[in-house]
Amino acid sequence: MMILFFDFARRFARNRAALVGLFLVLVVVGVAIATPWWFPRNPLRIVGRPEIWPFMSSRYPLGTDSLGRDIAAMIAHGARTTLLIGLCASLTATIIGITVGATAAYVGGWVDELLMRLTELFQTIPNLIFVLTIVSILGQKIEYVTIAVGVVTWTPIARMTRAEFMSLRDREFVQACRSMGMGSLRIMFGEILPNALPPVIVLSSLVIAGAVLFESAVAFLGLGDPNVTSWGQLIGDGRTLIRTSWYICAVPGLAIMLTVLALNLVGDGLNDALNPKLRDR
Repeated sequence: MMILFFDFARRFARNRAALVGLFLVLVVVGVAIATPWWFPRNPLRIVGRPEIWPFMSSRYPLGTDSLGRDIAAMIAHGARTTLLIGLCASLTATIIGITVGATAAYVGGWVDELLMRLTELFQTIPNLIFVLTIVSILGQKIEYVTIAVGVVTWTPIARMTRAEFMSLRDREFVQACRSMGMGSLRIMFGEILPNALPPVIVLSSLVIAGAVLFESAVAFLGLGDPNVTSWGQLIGDGRTLIRTSWYICAVPGLAIMLTVLALNLVGDGLNDALNPKLRDR
């Protein structure tokens, strides 16, 4: 196991862009972990006069917004919200996608047709509109936003899982498992799935980046949880002051851009490390 890990780490380290992305992701994770010690109080409370520009006050290094709230505290707490929604939404999408894709490929027949037509139906609906509809119906709590994002992002994972399962379901090791009398669920999730996981893991890492953008869009439009700090909410609050205090939108916008870029770079690095066709590139 250790040999496999070091081999994976060596292949991942070949991609310098992926290392930069991993560093940025670790910085965001570190900020999210250290937030309770750096900013223990409620980030939504008013701490000073409105619209203090960044680097103009040592107490508020990133300035204050239109209500006098500390932008640095909101960015730090927003990192926790962003990572939580991204990871949970990606986990939800991965579970749904693997279940649908594996069942469709392994069972085949009318089950495959039904599940693939369902997948295509979800793909025909614009994702952002679907997310906004779900949040509008269920409510603006962070749990509902996470579920909504996960529900609309599972289709690529389902198709990837189906393709991998179809290439593996007739291999010799699967036929040997059937001849030994193994049950279908054990073969699907105990034998085939571990061999199909590498490309699914790569796609799931990219779903996290998409989930961050969806959450930011929902919060920007005013449908996010008002009791939770998020980067999209901060941009939405500052959009009316874009001409006079553009930094209110620029600071969280830069955080979103760097985080999404870092996650995509890490996804590319995982693809290079886990894809056997690219290992000797």
